[in-house]
Amino acid sequence: MKKMILFYVTVFISVTSLFAQKIVPIEYNGKKYEVLDMTAKGKVSWGGYEEIALDAAKSASNGAANTKAIVLAVGKNAGYEGKPYAAKLCSEATDGGKDDWYLPAKEESDAIYAFKDKFNVEERGTIWTSTEASGTTAVTKYWYTGAYYDVQKVDEYHYVCMRKAD
Repeated sequence: MKKMILFYVTVFISVTSLFAQKIVPIEYNGKKYEVLDMTAKGKVSWGGYEEIALDAAKSASNGAANTKAIVLAVGKNAGYEGKPYAAKLCSEATDGGKDDWYLPAKEESDAIYAFKDKFNVEERGTIWTSTEASGTTAVTKYWYTGAYYDVQKVDEYHYVCMRKAD
């Protein structure tokens, strides 16, 4: 009986570890961040085709403000069957006991890319940023070269969340 309980505990811990997100502390240009590696969760869309009002999600440097604007505009993503999307998943994350996670903006993705070997993104993969390019496109960071690309918001790519560290 003890062996069976030990077996189930070991399996549970192994499965939990497999799907757990890791928090990676980074420092870039004198700023400290924590990055939540969400790549194990798979690929998701940026959100629906709603253009965010008043250019509220077009900041290249303020992912926290972009994320709030995206979630406010896209809401439950009703136009796309309520599918989860990167900004909402980041805004709802509570990993590490923190509730201020957000989808990084274009320039903030440079900090993540500087430490790209710490994240589980395939070599020629892509991650979302919270920076909107147009009503139908948003900016992504290409992992192989670090280049930015404007892609359809409904396409699916990996994402990571970040927060400013205390």
